[in-house]
Amino acid sequence: MTQLRVDWELFSSGWIPDGVRGAVERYLAVLWQFLDCAHVREALGRNGPFRSEQFALTMEQWNFTYEIDLARGAAVVRDARSDA
Repeated sequence: MTQLRVDWELFSSGWIPDGVRGAVERYLAVLWQFLDCAHVREALGRNGPFRSEQFALTMEQWNFTYEIDLARGAAVVRDARSDA
């Protein structure tokens, strides 16, 4: 089973607290295990880019928007906002 990579796009590592980043990455890794076990990538083939629609995730007072890129095996975080 391949590991999910999290692509934080243009976010600097210091902007989002390490604990929050780690929690988001663990959550997305569990999601990726489900997708990999369901053989979603094999069903779609590997002939082109396959991105999900955008999803929202809330951790503590942080809100994230991300997509799953099946072809790259990566979760692409598009937006991160703190309510604090």
